[in-house]
Amino acid sequence: MAKRKRQPHSANEKKEQEKAEDKAVVAGEVVEEEHVVAGEVVEEEQDDDERSFEELGLEARLVRALSKKSIENPTPIQREGKDVVARAKTGSGKTLAYLLPVLQKLFSDSASKSNLAPAVFILVPTRELCQQVYSEVTSLIELCRVQLKVVQLRSTMSASDLKTSLAGLPDIVVSTPTCVHTCLKNGILQAKALQESLSVLVLDEADLLLSYGYEEDIKALTAYVPKRCQCLLMSATSSADVEKLRKLILHNPYILTLPEVGDVKDDIIPRNVQQFYISCSARDKLIHILALLKLELIQKKVVIFVNSIDSSFRLKLFFEQFGIKSAVLNAELPQNSPLHILEEFNAGLFDYLIATDDSQSAEEQNDKETHASKKKI
Repeated sequence: MAKRKRQPHSANEKKEQEKAEDKAVVAGEVVEEEHVVAGEVVEEEQDDDERSFEELGLEARLVRALSKKSIENPTPIQREGKDVVARAKTGSGKTLAYLLPVLQKLFSDSASKSNLAPAVFILVPTRELCQQVYSEVTSLIELCRVQLKVVQLRSTMSASDLKTSLAGLPDIVVSTPTCVHTCLKNGILQAKALQESLSVLVLDEADLLLSYGYEEDIKALTAYVPKRCQCLLMSATSSADVEKLRKLILHNPYILTLPEVGDVKDDIIPRNVQQFYISCSARDKLIHILALLKLELIQKKVVIFVNSIDSSFRLKLFFEQFGIKSAVLNAELPQNSPLHILEEFNAGLFDYLIATDDSQSAEEQNDKETHASKKKI
């Protein structure tokens, strides 16, 4: 039963009651206003974290293409909406972070297209990454059903093949820096046409480009990059090489470092990854690895890193004695072999991939050559 409100018996009592009610109303308004403001702040923060591709202004065709690829929401680097020098961990969506704005720009510029050379160059350090980026951009274009041409230039292609690939005036070129430099040097790419047409230059895995020996090629290319060209540097780490590239190519860039990437190595590792180590003598290593695999303590696909090419083949032969199928990945394999091995690994033809550190292998090779030259002297 509702409680009846007490009525005042005198004029003074009535005034005091009105004052109390006014205070209560004011207090109520203040509390309610604070609640609303707090609610707005929380909602804004939530919106910032959950901005969709549509809210970022992405073209409808690209949004539909992403939906068909089961990509509904941007990752942090894509939500940031800025693009110049971007540092984010591997697997955070850096490839789409530059492909989406590049494609959107090409869609809007297609009506007034009069380029005599490719408008976009995407430079990567390895053939495998070149194939990966090419497949991704081709897939997006096919899903968008637009007329944009993408070509992949490889160092294994002859001069005539390179000329044929560029003859149709592609919109996007995916390549290594050396291959593009070769095209410019041999006149397959016309320098003047490139300066007039180039609108976007992407350096993917920028932290690896210089360490893979592309410095001279990139320096040669920068001479033909017009000032109006937008340059994007994508990197998983912050290093002296990235800083060197930034000074070489960019002008007053915006530096974007995602908060999920820390300055410490351990911060780059996802939180859901557990790490263990086993201390044992060198002669017991193979037995320990065999036990881990045979007892299924490590399941599904496994990548095993070793510090030399000899060790990789020794481990593979050891696995064969116990019926374990594996493959070796190293820098001495023929040019197309690494890509085929990765495709077979992803297809499930074998579950164990033994890989060596390419830089370590190169150092070993240099040491051998130095030792051999000393012996000759």
